[in-house]
Amino acid sequence: MDTQITSIVLSVVLLFSCNMDKEPKKISSPKINESIKEWESLKFGAFVHFNDNTSLENELSKNTDPTIFNPVNLNFEAMMSAFQKAGIKYAVLTTRHTSGFCLWNSKVTEFDVANSPYKKDVVKLFVDACRKYNIKPCFYYCLWGKDWKPWEWNHEIKKEIEATPPKEIIKTQLTELAENYGNIYEFWLDMYCWADTTLKTQEIYDLLKNKNPKTIVHFNQHVQDGTKINYFPTDIINGEERTPPENGHKPYRQIGTNNYYLPFEYEITSQRCDNRTIGHGLMKGSVWFTYSDSKFYPVDSLFKYIKQNFDRGGSNILLSTAPDKTGKYRQADCDSIIKLGNMIWQYQHK
Repeated sequence: MDTQITSIVLSVVLLFSCNMDKEPKKISSPKINESIKEWESLKFGAFVHFNDNTSLENELSKNTDPTIFNPVNLNFEAMMSAFQKAGIKYAVLTTRHTSGFCLWNSKVTEFDVANSPYKKDVVKLFVDACRKYNIKPCFYYCLWGKDWKPWEWNHEIKKEIEATPPKEIIKTQLTELAENYGNIYEFWLDMYCWADTTLKTQEIYDLLKNKNPKTIVHFNQHVQDGTKINYFPTDIINGEERTPPENGHKPYRQIGTNNYYLPFEYEITSQRCDNRTIGHGLMKGSVWFTYSDSKFYPVDSLFKYIKQNFDRGGSNILLSTAPDKTGKYRQADCDSIIKLGNMIWQYQHK
């Protein structure tokens, strides 16, 4: 009898242990919850476009050399001080952009900041500065693996994908970003149209939500006004250089048999450079990164579209800003960001 009881107890313990080892259940995209309500209340965020693109002065970098990255004047604290004065509530760093260069020491690539002259973990410096100035840290990450193939021009990445497929590199790197820097407020995921087709949006969404259920997970829906949902699940819808349509943003969307609440974020570039524009902006010369010959748009011109976003039902503004290749914001840019922030908050408090 004692032997039978012992056997039953052991079976229960083993069953419990096996269940503990399983991955958490899939988490579907929320209708509306406290995290989304909080995100909407922030109103003003900033992109920090800073990667090897900055060093090359190229919007779509195909860099192969990590040694070009050496931001000798990098000072995220000065940046966050300016953001705080502008009333910016969250900031999004381009942790990996088009070339695949990572601003942290990733265990699945040698093409990262650890192999640059700079050496320091740029992601950690960014997160620490955000938290010091009470700004929510967020990460941008560029997906690739199908239509954009860095291994075709980067021999280091070519060697790496022979051992690890692009899908697994992406999952590992997103896990590193989600686990190594505390709670990250938002993941801004770009270019799913380039991603390995075996990696589904649901898989990425679940990976990040299982790390932190309160994290805002957002897939860039591309250059449009938020009327079309290209990738789902996503917690928000964005207009990349586009405000909502004239008849206003409609946050409730029927997807399958469910109704989802998807608020709108308007991303607008602050830098103008007529010789390098990729032509996506509503204003002439829009670029994401800062160049030696780029300048901050007149604040009144930017505010025209920012006001339009709010008037048409957009919840938040994501202002694309960028330091120069030394890692420093130009004083004129800082002054303009603060001036624009004052205009935005005056408008919000009407």
